[in-house]
Amino acid sequence: MPLRFHPGAVFLTLALLGGCSRPPAQNEPGAAAAQKLPFEGTARTTGILPSRSFVPSTSKLPEGTPIPVRLRTAVSSDSSHAGDTFSAIVDEPVVIDGQTILAAGTLATGRVLEAKPSTSGGVNLFEGAPEPGYLRIVLVSLEVGGKPVMIETSSIFAKGGSRERTAAGGAASGEGQREVEDVVFGVDRHLSFRLAQKIDLQ
Repeated sequence: MPLRFHPGAVFLTLALLGGCSRPPAQNEPGAAAAQKLPFEGTARTTGILPSRSFVPSTSKLPEGTPIPVRLRTAVSSDSSHAGDTFSAIVDEPVVIDGQTILAAGTLATGRVLEAKPSTSGGVNLFEGAPEPGYLRIVLVSLEVGGKPVMIETSSIFAKGGSRERTAAGGAASGEGQREVEDVVFGVDRHLSFRLAQKIDLQ
């Protein structure tokens, strides 16, 4: 008995085949996600770049960094005055995280903040007792790359000593004389200052 094809059955079969082979429309849910590769994605704009975070700076010195220097000019409570400047050189390299930020031999400039010579006192109450001299100094700049870089450091304060000296015949009378001294920081004197705020030497 010959087979007969019904026209409606043929149309239904073609419709089913067309539906199975049709690619998903671009606006259908999940279509865009299905076409993305696993390694595709949007670059993150937040976070820390390793190249900026973990490479140590070669020009910045943090607050509190010690600056060891050796004086090239002398200062004293007797001969110096407030506002006077003095010269020094960095005595040792300043190293931060294994990086030399400030080389030994770097020129430095300091300033006298206070200076008062010793007084010998007097023979009456109005002239007062003898007082030792005192001196206060700071660093104000470093010469880096041929130009001065202004800095702020802790100050160094020093006061002269005093001692009692027995005058001639004082042993019997119990009288003595007080000797006072001035402060002298000579050439090649080693001193150490600390940065009062961070600086960028560039």
